[in-house]
Amino acid sequence: MKKNKYLIVLAGMIMQLSIGSIYAYSKWIEPLANELHWDAHDTKTGFSLAICFLGLTAAFMGKFAQKVGPTKAGLLATLFLTLGLLGSALAVNMGNIYLFYLTFGVLQGIGLGFGYVVPVYTVVKWFPDKPGLASGIIIMSFALGSLLASFLISPLITSMGLSGAFATLGIGYGICMLLSALYLANPESKSTTHHAHIDLTPKEILTDKRFIALWLLLFLNVCGGIAIISKAAILGQEVVGMSAAQATMFVAIIGLFNGLGRLFWSSISDKIGCWTTFMFFIGINVICFALIPSFSSHSISFQILTYVIIAGYGAGFATMPSFVKSIYGTEKYGQVLGYILTAWSAAAFAGPLLLGLSTEITIFYLFSFLLIIALMVGIWLKGLLAKSY
Repeated sequence: MKKNKYLIVLAGMIMQLSIGSIYAYSKWIEPLANELHWDAHDTKTGFSLAICFLGLTAAFMGKFAQKVGPTKAGLLATLFLTLGLLGSALAVNMGNIYLFYLTFGVLQGIGLGFGYVVPVYTVVKWFPDKPGLASGIIIMSFALGSLLASFLISPLITSMGLSGAFATLGIGYGICMLLSALYLANPESKSTTHHAHIDLTPKEILTDKRFIALWLLLFLNVCGGIAIISKAAILGQEVVGMSAAQATMFVAIIGLFNGLGRLFWSSISDKIGCWTTFMFFIGINVICFALIPSFSSHSISFQILTYVIIAGYGAGFATMPSFVKSIYGTEKYGQVLGYILTAWSAAAFAGPLLLGLSTEITIFYLFSFLLIIALMVGIWLKGLLAKSY
């Protein structure tokens, strides 16, 4: 059956929208604390594990996903994510936090990894002339998934209980991902010339200075943003005194800006280049992180600065696939991108850990400093790229 490239985009968006629910994680924290007396530090480990295994799966199973094709890899994403959420329901029912780590963290994380890389790898192939925009549209959907989930979680908990909410989302997302996986496919090659596929060994990738610079750029950009996302609802309530309803809206709008930032900055990167785009949004976020402590008592200002930060956070994910492709080429970019996504795994632990080291809002100065380092890494990368041509 001949596939329509715009329906391919839709299928990829649906899969990303489903797995993006992980970014509404902060909406689970309070219900888990109230029902099971798990504190935020303990439950945060489940979120960190999920993002960690997302990155590890993308790194070490990305090549396998490309080999078996989008449909089979998408079915694996569906299986693991569904089992992860259904297992989370069981863990909550049993009150077993270690089972929660295994299911919500490890199993769901593997599903997230497959579900993240498959649409990105696939859709970019259908739009070779606009890789930034193509990846931005798909990865935008991942962020918007948190907006959808932030409105679903609380009503589901109220009507079905905590365990029922996990199970319902698992079944619902599973059906959506199944339909998406069954339609996803690579475009038919129109070229009659056969190009030998050249693999890079892990050692060759990890020792390449350009790879190291790209990895650091993503890691440093992710740390602060993912720290905010992991405790967004709690930050809203504790820092500026939001009500529970306001915190829900805060989380939802964060998801919206995460998605819009991905689409906006990825589109910009097609016009002004990936390096310039990265330097621009990182520079903006340096200023925003530095200003947050001064506006911690002003709810509107705090929210605006946070939304700008999250837009820049999302931009890193949307722009990185195009960045990697421009440096390593189409044949190698999927393999390299998978390894770079381990920076996301590392930041999933580092960012929330740094935020947890202090209850003071001044921790945001540290995130600003990390992004200043990112700007220095970007300058280093520019020099490396100049030497490689």
